[in-house]
Amino acid sequence: MPRWGGGNRAAMFRRLTQGTLGTVELRTPPLASAPQQARDLALAATVAWNLCRADEFILVVGELVTNAVQWARTSIAVRIIVQGCSLRVEVADGDRHRPRLVMPQDMDERHYGLMVVAALADRWGSEKRRRGKVVWAEFDLRAAAAVSPPAPGASALQGEGRVTSGAS
Repeated sequence: MPRWGGGNRAAMFRRLTQGTLGTVELRTPPLASAPQQARDLALAATVAWNLCRADEFILVVGELVTNAVQWARTSIAVRIIVQGCSLRVEVADGDRHRPRLVMPQDMDERHYGLMVVAALADRWGSEKRRRGKVVWAEFDLRAAAAVSPPAPGASALQGEGRVTSGAS
């Protein structure tokens, strides 16, 4: 499984395009730059693998990593997985407290991250692990492709639009 610790975006893209659909991973300390590194990996993966729903996926990846940086403050592992017609991100950290969807108060500038995740992902959740937790989100690529059929010669997983099926 390819791993990245940040670095050159062009090199990251070259490594992804030489591989096949599957899994990529990023390990990073809880730095302010971690969400951007994760978004860069998500962008490179969705472009290299010619996947639909890239904008939504990249935004969700950034939100999940931002939460890990702000709340867990431990090392972070980001996994991006394509399996069948499902695109999944998993963000693991060392904090055992599972996230909760909280309604922001009047002037609150925080607590919107999981609302964004719940609105964009087809499914999301969290699982406790022996050393922390994993927060994940999944996108159904088949549903998105059905909304807007691919152009002739394009990948069957390419398309625009989103089918809202609610979050679990």
